[in-house]
Amino acid sequence: MPTLSIRDAVIAYTDVGRGPAVLLVHGSAASRRFWRGLAERLAPRYRVIAPDLIGYGESSPWQAGARATDLDVVSAFARALGEPLHLVGHSYGGALALRTARDLGARLASLALIEPTAFDLLDARGDAGALVEIESIAGRHLELVADGDLEACAAHFMGYWIGPDAWAAMPDETRSRIVRTMPKIAAEFRLLFRHPGALGAYRRLRAPTLLVRGTRTTLAAHAVVARLAATLPQCDLVEIAGAGHMAPLSHPDAVCAAIETHLVQSEAETLFGAAA
Repeated sequence: MPTLSIRDAVIAYTDVGRGPAVLLVHGSAASRRFWRGLAERLAPRYRVIAPDLIGYGESSPWQAGARATDLDVVSAFARALGEPLHLVGHSYGGALALRTARDLGARLASLALIEPTAFDLLDARGDAGALVEIESIAGRHLELVADGDLEACAAHFMGYWIGPDAWAAMPDETRSRIVRTMPKIAAEFRLLFRHPGALGAYRRLRAPTLLVRGTRTTLAAHAVVARLAATLPQCDLVEIAGAGHMAPLSHPDAVCAAIETHLVQSEAETLFGAAA
């Protein structure tokens, strides 16, 4: 298992295939294994790198006050992989990918975001309902972590994103692992709300971008994608019928096909532009 040391964290990652680099960034309470199906699909023609973010999988445990952040992790991999780089992220990983993309400029070949939880992009006037919804979810999450009631926190968090029945049906071992991540996710919520009003910075993002959204996702996730779709200059929106926030798991074929098509088209546009 390869690792990369970033400040005070050791990050485990998967590196498969050969070709243009594709960096996959997973979301909260997940790990690099979330991307197994997509990595297998892309590996015949791409080099696919999928790290475990801090506190997940086989990377260093999360600790309050640690020097390394998940943004450091994504940025470090982006620098190490050079260019051109395709960047893919889901949920919290999508928010990290979006912020990283802003700093990559011409080094970014393409960007694919599956319901990024970039809640700092929501507007109190235009997205009032969505903002109230997610601020309530985040506020209760922080309260439960502060009280030390991690099981109730996990039920609250996962109930919102996947539904209480799906949470209750998970194997005990999986539920226990997710429960332990609740303090880390509290820190992620703080990061996600840190820079309100940042939407204008993405109007200069020129890389071809794919947005993927489930038709049955949450109000907040839906609103973030709508904001980005109206802002990003080179953007395609794909909606997955019947899918919620976890479309890469519930509808893997549709999501993987959309991403693969996006990568191929982005490379074709780059070659055509260079030839012209």
